[in-house]
Amino acid sequence: MAIIALIIGAVTAFNLLILIAKFKAGRYGDLAVDVISLIVLSTMFGNTILGMLIAMVASFAISLYLLVFGV
Repeated sequence: MAIIALIIGAVTAFNLLILIAKFKAGRYGDLAVDVISLIVLSTMFGNTILGMLIAMVASFAISLYLLVFGV
């Protein structure tokens, strides 16, 4: 369980850093997509710890993709 907590913490920190960078850069469309995807994914996976881990990793991947490719 400790490893899951560490993974959630690390992915959450990286995800928040990307969201802050997008906010400072004025990329509000990307920011909205990221936040909405996190909410939808966490709801879809039943608001469990493992579900939040999956949602956070997926949201991080979406955030990273939008940051790099700027869609």
